[in-house]
Amino acid sequence: MKNSKKHEYRFWRWLILSIVRIPKLYILVWGIMFLAALAVIKIDLPQLLCGVLP
Repeated sequence: MKNSKKHEYRFWRWLILSIVRIPKLYILVWGIMFLAALAVIKIDLPQLLCGVLP
């Protein structure tokens, strides 16, 4: 069990360090986060929730 947790953290550490190390990936990640934030702002959440929940 200890090994699987260590492996899981190793992946996230590798992902974060790769993004920080490569400037193009860093800019890409911030761009995706910015677009996602814009999409959330544009979506009418109460109307969406009323459509999903009965």
